[in-house]
Amino acid sequence: MVVGASAGGVEALVAFVANLPVTTRHAVCVVLHVSPAGTSAMPHILGRAARLPVHSPLDGDPLLAGHIYVAPPDHHLEIEPGRIRVTQSPRENGHRPAIDPTMRSAAEAYDSEVVGFVLSGSGDDGTAGLMAIKLSGGAVAVQDPDEALYESMPRSAMAQVDVDAVLPLREMSHWLTHHHTEPPTPGGTRDMQDPQRPQVGEAPRDDAAGTRYTCPDCGGVLFMQDEDGLTRFRCSVGHAYSIESLSDAQASQLEGALWTAVRALEDRAQLLRHIAQQSQHRGARRSEKAFREQANDLEGRASVIRDAIESARPTTAAEDEEEAAS
Repeated sequence: MVVGASAGGVEALVAFVANLPVTTRHAVCVVLHVSPAGTSAMPHILGRAARLPVHSPLDGDPLLAGHIYVAPPDHHLEIEPGRIRVTQSPRENGHRPAIDPTMRSAAEAYDSEVVGFVLSGSGDDGTAGLMAIKLSGGAVAVQDPDEALYESMPRSAMAQVDVDAVLPLREMSHWLTHHHTEPPTPGGTRDMQDPQRPQVGEAPRDDAAGTRYTCPDCGGVLFMQDEDGLTRFRCSVGHAYSIESLSDAQASQLEGALWTAVRALEDRAQLLRHIAQQSQHRGARRSEKAFREQANDLEGRASVIRDAIESARPTTAAEDEEEAAS
């Protein structure tokens, strides 16, 4: 079982694990978008709410039924038959840990025995992962968007994937018990997996189309490819983006580039004013005037860019959702 969440996900995950019965025969993998720095309190938070043991796993730990495993900061949680891999493979959708790699690797390892849940969150991480589970014959469900603190992730999944259920948190455990009762069996169709389906952290396929876009993480060329009906972008390193996550990353990069331009213009103007003062002390009036005019021109350009940033800063998808909710 793989459960993914982002913004508003702490409350949702606490409610989710609190309702899991002690008799569950699934191993539960939890992925929450967290800061890459430091340690996460999520294992402790979920451990207080759950009736099952909660772990922050190490690479190679066994995957045991009736246990909850929480992805650690700055690491993907990937699944192999019978064990867990904790890796620093490239970010997906700007996140590490990301939900898609965990769901995709679980589908590769356990095919139809996987159950995927997407809870509250901004963006669309988890959509491609649910699609991989669904195509492998597994079951997928999302939190009712009307209940979620942030509805973007559940709604993205509903728009792209034929989900089996849209449920409030209190009903998920009951649905799981009655919808999916057989324990997972390692192997499945792992040896029969679609060679066209991307593996965790891999580079673009040979049939991927090059674009003019650059990877926000490493600056490499992004290649556009179809992944189970979803348009995705990957660089040669393996960083992966949906259209929405790429747009958000570009918006953030654009603002950073504009502030860099403001700083460069203002620094140049300040230096020219210093040179103008030196020219004044030497009595070089013509040079002083020329340097001051250049400085004024640069400060004017910096002011235009500064005003543009502060009055019309690019809106990310997450911010657009927050505005709509308010």
